[in-house]
Amino acid sequence: MDPPIDPRIESITRHRVTTSTSYNNTTSSSSPPPPTPQQTKLPTPKEIFDGLNEYVIGQRNVKIALSVGVHNHYKRLAVVEAQQQQQHAMQMQSTLSEQVYRREGHLGGGGSDNMTENNNNQEQGSYNPDHASFREPSLADLNLAQFGRSSSTIVTPPPPTASGDGSTAAASDDAPVDNMSTSSPEDDAKSIANPNHRIGPEVEDCELDKSNIIIIGPTGSGKTLLVKTLAKLIDVPLVIADATCLTQAGYVGEDVESILFKLYLESGQDLERCQRGIVYIDETDKIRKSGGNVSISRDVSGEGVQHALLKIVEGNVINVPKEPGRKNPRGDFIQIDTTNILFISGGAFAGLEKIINHRMDAASIGFGAKMKKNVEDFKVQGKYFDNAIPKDLISFGMIPEFIGRFPVIVSTKGLTEKSLVDILTLPKNSLIKQYTYQFAMNGIRFHATEGALKEVAKMAFGRGSGARGLRSITENMLMETMFVVPSMENVHTVYLDAEAVLGKRKPILFKHEMTVEKYEELLEKGNTWEDIEGAELVHLEDSDEYFEAA
Repeated sequence: MDPPIDPRIESITRHRVTTSTSYNNTTSSSSPPPPTPQQTKLPTPKEIFDGLNEYVIGQRNVKIALSVGVHNHYKRLAVVEAQQQQQHAMQMQSTLSEQVYRREGHLGGGGSDNMTENNNNQEQGSYNPDHASFREPSLADLNLAQFGRSSSTIVTPPPPTASGDGSTAAASDDAPVDNMSTSSPEDDAKSIANPNHRIGPEVEDCELDKSNIIIIGPTGSGKTLLVKTLAKLIDVPLVIADATCLTQAGYVGEDVESILFKLYLESGQDLERCQRGIVYIDETDKIRKSGGNVSISRDVSGEGVQHALLKIVEGNVINVPKEPGRKNPRGDFIQIDTTNILFISGGAFAGLEKIINHRMDAASIGFGAKMKKNVEDFKVQGKYFDNAIPKDLISFGMIPEFIGRFPVIVSTKGLTEKSLVDILTLPKNSLIKQYTYQFAMNGIRFHATEGALKEVAKMAFGRGSGARGLRSITENMLMETMFVVPSMENVHTVYLDAEAVLGKRKPILFKHEMTVEKYEELLEKGNTWEDIEGAELVHLEDSDEYFEAA
């Protein structure tokens, strides 16, 4: 029969377990361990550039700026997380190296023989772990608790494995430290943190700052599309906010904190993921300073919004209300740190080319005078936008503090007719591919000739609305076709040519065994669509009576 357990020993053990467990709960909630680096491989700038090329035509300099900016930003975050993990590992190692001594008379201290042995070990500069089955937790054990290690029940540690040189091998508790690195052996060899790196030991450690980006350019040149495509290529939360609906705090409209709340929802309400996201502020030029007398009325939707955005763009801990709408001082807030959030702003900045023209080509007379340039020409606008500096944006109406937080200024160029033709056909979600898919849902093929594409691009270029004008033209052209085709039998192809685009006649429908190849071959022989069997125009049967009755 086993001897009864001393009630004092049982109470001390119970107290030891309760104290250590509560300490673990307190420290884990107040100071969680540093975040684990992302497991996914960070794409290189060339890979991001190639991905943008699949969806966006042209704008090479903007693609390069976005590729480099996004890659460097998340490379910077990876370095910061690696430094935190290294510091975390060093703290664990230093904690493990601390020697735990017991006071005289401690439970488990044994008799005088054990105390004599411990004293001899202390005099020799070494320490032999006590032979007791349990002891009270020491300060070293409590330090280990904040890193998620449990020290609730202290038992005799396993004997250390001796190596050949007499040193002890690392304990099994240190094994997870090696798993913190998520990079491959190839990446480790290129990493500057590698001690065998060729120039790594020569580089001085420093903190890397983020580089926010501002994109300027004419409307319809692809600024918003570039950012939307960027969200598809990288697995980070990205939110596109419209600056026109923002107002200064205390006035009717959305506060700037609503941008971060949208990012929080976009990240699945994951705070850590939210603090690594990207924010694109569209229509930034609409929050320029008003030219009126500010002493009469405050500029709550212009300069006031710029001042409110300063604290967010710079990088601070922002209190964001959990519920959208009017702020409640007693409501719950979410603290979001914007230090690691990349901000991209964009706008058309109409009239900025005149400011740049005044700075670069000042009026002069004489033989060396510069000729006046047509700033309405998209090529001239592109040249001026490429030479934009912060001073020009300040003259436009932006405040210096806001522009200073966007060190990278890039511009998109106006689209040529050739670029508009490529936009119609080449991207993954081009307009022609969309209409082909849309007609295919009704079992009908769609074919647009090269001449039709050029005429559509020419009309869009003449309207000056950029790529957005392409859909407006094609929708009006194919409206009646999409109205009648789903209810017609024996129609299998819609043929769109230049004459249909110019409005000389309607698009042509193919029936029976007529194909595009046969139709074009007959046209080359001098036939017209009226002479070809199996081809007819789009028409609304009894349209007048039908619509009058409706």
